[in-house]
Amino acid sequence: MEKLRLIEEEHKYLLADKEVPSVNQILKAEGILPNFYSNNHNCLLGTYTHQAIQLYYRNILDINSLVGEVKERFNGFEKFISDFPEFANPLEVEKPLYSQKWDFAGTPDLITANILLDWKVSQNIYDYYSLTMAGYEILYEEFLGNKPEEIWIVRLLPSDYKIDKIKADRQNFLAILLTYKYKKERGLL
Repeated sequence: MEKLRLIEEEHKYLLADKEVPSVNQILKAEGILPNFYSNNHNCLLGTYTHQAIQLYYRNILDINSLVGEVKERFNGFEKFISDFPEFANPLEVEKPLYSQKWDFAGTPDLITANILLDWKVSQNIYDYYSLTMAGYEILYEEFLGNKPEEIWIVRLLPSDYKIDKIKADRQNFLAILLTYKYKKERGLL
């Protein structure tokens, strides 16, 4: 099987030379996701916090380089890891995955043998999270051969965290995916 490549700057997935739609690209094209860039501050806070977490898991993070709100959210992450040490060594962190069955890709934040986890810096839980996580659940299942036992949204708050266990809305995600593909095939997107 061809190797999936992620071009991070463009958030574009390629399988061989074919572009593969991502979970977020599908949901955005169908009007499900909000315009993240309307609040550039939160978008950047989320991006920088995710980058700090990735560097932490690669053992190359200079914690002293973190400042301001990113440092505060990372403190929330550290508290989470302290309270749940089993997440200190996950199976995968930010691994681009491809669904051969459904022909889409995505990058779940963290995968363990039984939990699929997504980091958020938002104070709120949004309905579309169940759709995003449904896409990631499908990717997890194809990757590991089983569904996760639980799906967690971990909201990283200033020096704290909140765990929300959610149910993936797989049926509606697949309906949205099929609508997206229908439109794409007919040049409607």
